[in-house]
Amino acid sequence: MPEILSQIGPLLYPLLAFSLLGAVLIIERSVFFLRLPKMEDAKSFKALEKELQDNAALPKPVRDELLSFRLLDIKSNLESGINLLRLISVLSPMLGLLGTVLGIIETFKDISKIEGAIAPSMIADGLWSAMLTTAYGLSIALPCLFAAFLFTRIAEKRLEKFQRHLNSQSLKIEGVKLS
Repeated sequence: MPEILSQIGPLLYPLLAFSLLGAVLIIERSVFFLRLPKMEDAKSFKALEKELQDNAALPKPVRDELLSFRLLDIKSNLESGINLLRLISVLSPMLGLLGTVLGIIETFKDISKIEGAIAPSMIADGLWSAMLTTAYGLSIALPCLFAAFLFTRIAEKRLEKFQRHLNSQSLKIEGVKLS
């Protein structure tokens, strides 16, 4: 494995940084979502319900706007780090591709210095080394992209539950009976 890493070239360090940062974010967000209490037990949810009841005298559009404002704070907390995961999943393959292009340039530069017949193994070795960077970049991007999608869906589902329940409570305050 160390032999392969040395073949990647100068872009190894930024790619390593992306892979470590991506792994840390995936672990942190996984722990965060696994430790989230059920909706009914969440402090933030109870605070929203209390705020809805405390403001029952306000007109419904004002109450709903107030709750939307509060839900944005919760959304921000739920989606923390997800945009960074998306950025890593976009930049990693780009860095990998840059490494591949630089490796191919280096290979052709080395070949141009050789007089006489060029063995296919010389080209293959240079291309193999160049392609490693793209493979490494993609291997970073795929789990980060999948995790960003998964965490986004979990956050959206949680917010939808909050909104649905709070909307039904707000409608009940207005005297609307839901079936």
